[in-house]
Amino acid sequence: MTRRWRPQDSLARSLRLQALALLAALLVPLGLILLVLLPNFMNGKFVAIEREQVQQFSDIARTNLQTEQSRVGLFVLNFSLWSETFDYAAGRNPRYLSANLVPGTFIGGKVDYWGVTAPGGRLLSAATLSGNRVVDARGIVQDFLRALPTPLPDDGASGVVRRGPLAYIVAARPITRDDGTGRGGTMLLARTLTPQVLRDITYQGRVFTAALHLDPVPATQVDFLDGRVRAISPLTAPSGPSQLALELSIPRAVHAAGLLGAQQLRLIMLLTTLAAVASFTLFLNRRVLNVLEGYKRDTQRITRDPTHRLDARDRSELGVLARTINGLLDHLNLREQQLRERSQRDELTGAFTRSGLLERLAHTPVRSVLILEVPRLQELSGLYGSGTVDTLLRELAGRLHEFGPQHLVARLSSSGLALITTGADSPDPAGILRELERPMTLNDNDVPLKFTAGYVESPYAVPTATLLRQASIALQHALDEREHIGIFNEDMLRRSQYGHLLEASLQGAEQRGELSLLYQPIQDLRTGRWVALEALMRWTHPSLGSVPPGTFIPVAERAGLITALGDWALRRALQDARTAQHIAPLRVNVNVSPIQLLSPDFAQRVLDILREQDAPASTLTLEVTESSVMQNVDLACRHLERLREAGIHIALDDFGSGHSSLGLLADLPFDTVKLDRSFLRDSARGGTRGALLGSSVRLAHDLGLRTVAEGVEDEDMLQLLTHYDCDAAQGYHIARPERLEEVLGRLQALRPR
Repeated sequence: MTRRWRPQDSLARSLRLQALALLAALLVPLGLILLVLLPNFMNGKFVAIEREQVQQFSDIARTNLQTEQSRVGLFVLNFSLWSETFDYAAGRNPRYLSANLVPGTFIGGKVDYWGVTAPGGRLLSAATLSGNRVVDARGIVQDFLRALPTPLPDDGASGVVRRGPLAYIVAARPITRDDGTGRGGTMLLARTLTPQVLRDITYQGRVFTAALHLDPVPATQVDFLDGRVRAISPLTAPSGPSQLALELSIPRAVHAAGLLGAQQLRLIMLLTTLAAVASFTLFLNRRVLNVLEGYKRDTQRITRDPTHRLDARDRSELGVLARTINGLLDHLNLREQQLRERSQRDELTGAFTRSGLLERLAHTPVRSVLILEVPRLQELSGLYGSGTVDTLLRELAGRLHEFGPQHLVARLSSSGLALITTGADSPDPAGILRELERPMTLNDNDVPLKFTAGYVESPYAVPTATLLRQASIALQHALDEREHIGIFNEDMLRRSQYGHLLEASLQGAEQRGELSLLYQPIQDLRTGRWVALEALMRWTHPSLGSVPPGTFIPVAERAGLITALGDWALRRALQDARTAQHIAPLRVNVNVSPIQLLSPDFAQRVLDILREQDAPASTLTLEVTESSVMQNVDLACRHLERLREAGIHIALDDFGSGHSSLGLLADLPFDTVKLDRSFLRDSARGGTRGALLGSSVRLAHDLGLRTVAEGVEDEDMLQLLTHYDCDAAQGYHIARPERLEEVLGRLQALRPR
């Protein structure tokens, strides 16, 4: 009977061939590793161990030799720091030798030679022990003395000296009285380094053998020989270069054991690999292919029926895999459902998200939309912490939920919430704001709340997305005009469309040559000279004409274009400042947007542009506002301090407007304070504002800051500033903003002939 072909047979053959090919691909590099790389690797490891061992044994031998050298030196010190030796060297103690130059001195001190010289260097006594008798050793002691440094240091000298085929440990010190005074000649002791002595002091045992190498070497030499390692290290002489070396011979037992272990490991791994290959092939044929074929059929069915699952009756790991995959499929289905639900609700406040709101109101008529913006949210986060701000947003959402079931609450942005009315009655947006702006307790402090809102209502059914867009336009109008609430009307829509037109036109305006800089001089009130120029950006639209900065700067900030415009203005201002330097040493002041200041790479961008323009940092002043700094004090201060360290001046702009803090001047890295025009205008009328102006100038001076007054419109204001000792001023009374050529022309006209 002929066996019919089945699809799983093709699958089995395919998997079997792939598995065998995979095994072959693994075995070839594995064989290379086992036969070549592994022995070399292990041999290298054992060579490294041998090197450490050689270094340790060399250190031990040298240390023991130095210890013996120190011992002889201490024995010398015992005689040299002695008034009796001092008197003997001076010729005043004839009984000294009979009492001290005895066999016990040599035996007890483990020394072989004795030498004493007079203060002039004449050898008074030179001896060695021969049997039980002390005999003269003048010749060899003279050689030892010649090996000493001249003059002999106060703390003496010691080292290993070669004389013929023999080596000696020699130590010598100047002879002094008991109290260390005087210098009465030299005391010398020496010990012969015989092979037995060398074995005794280096404690060789069976680990290594030590011997003296009569040919000196400049540095330690290590030779790996068959069966042993030879290490030769120089020995220190009392004076001059080394005369001898210490040779260690260390058996290579560790290396031999390592090679044997590598061979055994290679054999074991090879046998293990062959056994694993055979077992794997058998297992693949009997236990894997049929199960995988079933999983293939189940997987194909799951693509058609998501509720179907793999057959998990197999008790092996494949069954565990099937159950795991089934569990994963269940989890993915549950996760998909949860994500769908979570995408509709904000996790922090429980309010609807934008997508959830649109889905919820897809078939429900909407009456009105009120969008709230929480201003200064970053500043509150810096003051109270992000956790406290989260509490504020939750509390605010809770207050919105209290308005009843005919209203839905949504969180549209990180700082924006919305109240959507689905009932028939229109709410009172002003009343809602009053209710929401009740003070809130944060960290045991009552924090006053002030919101900006946009509101729109419609007498007929309008898509929710349309009302949300119109309420957002009203909110943006309120933010731009600094109003409490914006009520949507068609004029706002036209203005929004105008803003979008400006945003689109701003793209590439600098490349098209539509942007320019005007410069308003800053005059020193003491000398009357112009000392700086403030750069003011202007935009001339090809069809709309001149667009005021107060109109296009907010558009650029919202569109994310302000950084590019700021970089362009800084480059152009530095180029113009270089031109102005040919006429007068003028600084250039450039305004910084809050978005620029709080960019993580702001300081680096400014420094890069300075280097690119090859401009000195001392010609640049950056003007920042207090509100910009307070949005993120830590980041702003890091930027400003880095720029000040580079030599750039920092000016606090618009001081005196809003809620300027005098304490801010002492805490933040400023060089100059620019007094706002409103501050100056009110001060000109007299009263407390005038006194406050004078106090502000004095405080700035006490803190080492310069003061510049903005908005000087007449001579009376100029005289008032001079009276209060203000440093500099700018305004229409001094000069209007003009093109660079006009400013430089006026500047040349003012120069003395």
